[in-house]
Amino acid sequence: MANLYIVGDLVTFKTHPLLSEFYIKGDGKYVPPIMIVKEVLFENKEKKVFDEVSGNKIGEKIKYICVHFDDNKSEFIESHLYESHLVTFKNLKIAKVVEENDHNNYVDIITEIDSYPITFNYEFGKVVYFKTKKLEAFKKRESSKIELVKGKEEKKTTRQYVVNYITPDFLISGYKKESYSDLFYNTGKPKRIASIDLIKLKWFNPTQQKFTEQFLPIEFFIDFNPFIRPEKI
Repeated sequence: MANLYIVGDLVTFKTHPLLSEFYIKGDGKYVPPIMIVKEVLFENKEKKVFDEVSGNKIGEKIKYICVHFDDNKSEFIESHLYESHLVTFKNLKIAKVVEENDHNNYVDIITEIDSYPITFNYEFGKVVYFKTKKLEAFKKRESSKIELVKGKEEKKTTRQYVVNYITPDFLISGYKKESYSDLFYNTGKPKRIASIDLIKLKWFNPTQQKFTEQFLPIEFFIDFNPFIRPEKI
């Protein structure tokens, strides 16, 4: 079994509207988050992936633990998802702020984010940023409304940013080297793949009105502000 994604990869659910369009057309709250792979899980040979009666596929041997940020509760959420439910962030379409036509409105933010380093030098007290931050900030929604102008109906199109799932800036407040005793089955085949370098993040949680701390893989973060870049978005 070969896994398509590794720890630290950016992925999203296959229903994400920006996989096929440059703008979100419906309600922004139904847009799935951009997530980061935390663990790769390999099921044992007893795992049923086909229904015994119909023969239809009902599961897969490889599953991923993916993490996104819930900006409503200001907390990280884990989801267990099959490989066929996911797609790489590289397939997303992000529109420019200003475009001349619909065929020339793609800014190469994907290449920029794909070039993020896998890790960085640990430093206590350093400010770091979740790797999905810029992608979530530049999602845009397009909507239309009818206005009455001099007795005639005219269609007006508006575009606005959809910034759900955007993260705060985080402060490093600790580190630990994780050790695992269950990475392999008795047969020697892999059971799970996980990060061994975890950093403790601290941020202010406005929902609970207090500071929150949590350990997460260092591969989830960059140590430079993603918005202070030479590229013009």
